[in-house]
Parts: sequence; C-alpha cells; structure tokens
Amino acid sequence: EENQQEFIENICKAASSPKKLLSVECGPGTISKRLAKKDYEVTVTDSFPEFINCINNNQNVDKSSLHAFNLVPQDIGRYLGKNFFDIIICCNYRLIFMNNKALITKFLVDCKQLLKDGGSLVLDLINFSKYDFSEDRIDLPQKSCERATLYSYLVKNKETAAYNLNQYVITSSGKRIDEVVDHEVSPVSLETFKKLAEELQLKIEFFSDYKGTPYKTDSDKIICVLRK
Repeated sequence: EENQQEFIENICKAASSPKKLLSVECGPGTISKRLAKKDYEVTVTDSFPEFINCINNNQNVDKSSLHAFNLVPQDIGRYLGKNFFDIIICCNYRLIFMNNKALITKFLVDCKQLLKDGGSLVLDLINFSKYDFSEDRIDLPQKSCERATLYSYLVKNKETAAYNLNQYVITSSGKRIDEVVDHEVSPVSLETFKKLAEELQLKIEFFSDYKGTPYKTDSDKIICVLRK
C-alpha cells in the first residue's frame, strides 16, 4: 500500500541494525519481502498455510530471507522470542478475523511481551466507529489494484447478534471470486483500542493513512500505532 514502507521505516529509524520485524497475518508478504532486502531481519506468520507455503517456495526467486511460520495470532506468544522485535505489524484489516475481544486482548498482551522496550505495534484497522451497527448489512471500504477490486461487507447474525464477514474479488475481466464467506469477526472500535492500550500501559496514536494524516472521525481506516 502507498507509503506503507516509508511509514514503517520512519517508526524504526532509531532502532539498531538489523532491525527485527514481525508481520502477523502477513498474507503474501509483499511489504515484508521488501524490508528483508534492506536492514531488517523479518519474521512472518499467517494462519493460512497457503500463504506460508507460497512464501517459502518462492524465497529463492524473490531473493528474500524471511523466517516464515504457519501460526494463528493467539500462538505467537508461545513460539516467538520475548523482548526481541523492534516492530510488529498486522495489516490489511486482518485483526478482525480474531473473532472475539478476548483473543484480540491476548494478541495485544503477547505483542507487548514480544516487543523490545520502545518497540511499536502497527495495526491497520477499519474505522468501525463511523458505521451504524443497527443496520443488518454494513459495506466496508473497497481495496483496488490494476487487476482486481476486493469488496467486503458485514452481515448481522440475527440469532447471535454477531457479525459475519464476506469478501469477494472482481477481476479486470469481470470474473467474481468469493474469498471469505460468513466468517465471524469482531468489529472493535477505536474507543475499545484506547481502553485496551490504557490497561496495558501502551502509548497509542491514530492516523488516517500511511502518510501520517491525523485521524478524523470520518476516515475509512485507522492506522493504530501502540508503543511499549
């Protein structure tokens, strides 16, 4: 995403080299591969084995040296080193796949333990505070590139009052590909993150994008930076 690499590098500029980065729910690992070619030692995890297999299979082609593990976010505290990382990132709205507040809280606690003193956690979030949750369906911001557009929406489960995420891709040729179907998610608000950060004694800042634009209540997304 535009300006993402610069944003991360700016946060880490005071760290000594090699800078230790952990990308949780890394997906294809695009930003991680770029940083691994600079002065970063990069570890990536994802709950989908397909992403990790793809990263490992392409390491020679990409000329990258990522440490890649198939881990769900709630297990990073069990298997990765404490007080080791300068920065942890979780991008592309993947945090909402942790489908309850308890798992998100555990994730934040684990990240605090994994970060060095002065380290930062960067979260790429949907600004749920701007949506009306009395509605049965909530359409989320689209994400587009030259080849495809990703559409996302939440549907309320009327029996449980929980929300299910649906995502599909429309390719440049007009083909529809269903990516996620009725996956229960946790729409956590900015106010909740403020409270969690206070409880964990983490400093917190919010931005509207990776350019560092100050957060506004009508922003589609939130870049949340928590510092240990």
